[in-house]
Formats: sequence, structure tokens, C-alpha cells
Amino acid sequence: MSQTNRLIDRRLAKALVYLQALMIPVSALIAWALKDTTAALSATLGALICWLASCYFSWQSFRAAGARASKQVLSNMYRGLMGKFAIVIVGFILILSNVKPLSPVALFCGFILVQAMSWVAPFWVARQQKRV
Repeated sequence: MSQTNRLIDRRLAKALVYLQALMIPVSALIAWALKDTTAALSATLGALICWLASCYFSWQSFRAAGARASKQVLSNMYRGLMGKFAIVIVGFILILSNVKPLSPVALFCGFILVQAMSWVAPFWVARQQKRV
């Protein structure tokens, strides 16, 4: 049985979401080891903001597939990008205004650590494909 060749490959998006989810507890452990529990909570919240925004973008962007749905795919990507931006802005506003005590440095470091996985995921997926 042959596998159909898709125009849009969802493997990179799945790998990114999994790697980012893996980095949430890692960011908490790093912050806890370097500072304290407040920093660990702050790093976790920053990581969660980034992960939720990426999950929304992936879900929104890859709902439709195929050459006939190319305009819909592009529209979904724009919608996903705007939603991701809104999730990040609203998430930071809510956390910075409501969570006390908070370590803003750890919050942004957790966010950046999870966001950095978007650079690692393509290499990880390419390496996994070479093994298969």
C-alpha cells in the first residue's frame, strides 16, 4: 500500500508541539535549580503561553489540506498567526497583572526557551526521517 503524497506535511508541526511540551517541565526545573519556586512557576507560565499559542497556530493552520484548498490553507494560516499573537499578548497581560509573586525574567526566559524549539524541531524531524 502506497502512502499518498500530501501537499502539506503535518509532521513538523506535531514535532514542534511535542518538543515544546517537553520543554515546559524542563524550563521549570532549570528555573527552580537556578533560583526558587517563584521562578519555576514563572518559567512554567511563560512556557505555557508559548506552547498554547503554538498549539493554536498548528491546529488552525493545518485543518485543511490539498491543492484545491490552497486559499483556505493560506487564510487559516493568517487566522492562526493572529490568534497566536492574541494568545501571547493576552497571556502576558493576564499573568503580569494577576500572578503575585512573579519573576518577570523567569517568565520571559521560559517563553524564549520554548520558542527556541521552533529552531530545533526542523533538525530533529530531518534526523528522524534519515533513520527511517
